[in-house]
Amino acid sequence: MSVCRTLAVVHGKSELIFCRGIAKDLRINVEYDSNNGGENCIQISHLGERFCSGHFKSENTLHKKYDKLEYYGGKANKMPYLKIFPIMDTDDSPRDERSYRTNNMFRSSVFGDRIIPIFNAPNLDGVLTQCGFEIDSNNKVRSYEKMFDEFELSDLADRLKDNKNTNLWVFLDHCISIAPSYQNAR
Repeated sequence: MSVCRTLAVVHGKSELIFCRGIAKDLRINVEYDSNNGGENCIQISHLGERFCSGHFKSENTLHKKYDKLEYYGGKANKMPYLKIFPIMDTDDSPRDERSYRTNNMFRSSVFGDRIIPIFNAPNLDGVLTQCGFEIDSNNKVRSYEKMFDEFELSDLADRLKDNKNTNLWVFLDHCISIAPSYQNAR
């Protein structure tokens, strides 16, 4: 496995399952930030504050929380290649959606230029259903595993690109681009 330069901040359980499935399939390192393993949702309306406090207060505090993230001690920019992907549903924070999607809510964060907001309207399960995938809400893990087994990730990214209710393909393309097995394949 390669160095870790990717942090996914997941809305909830579905997003965590999805991201872990992608990382496992591609054999890449991704760190995950969630509330209680995805059991409690992270709301878009709380992200501005979240990215300016706690373990997101500085590169040092983020590295202490996620020590697998590539880190250069002693340099002004200690995590120059870090990309942070908040992956959020929009159905619970419609008032904050525009500020989130345009990246305006992250202007005061140390990581503002490294945050790439990913949205799913109204939510991830809905977006995947719109793309033709069957998601069993009682067994999401199996639904996602089946999706990953039946489709190449590049095909999944292409399906997502055709859906105006998401930009999840941006995260997927990033993951594919850092996967050794996909180098120079797209």
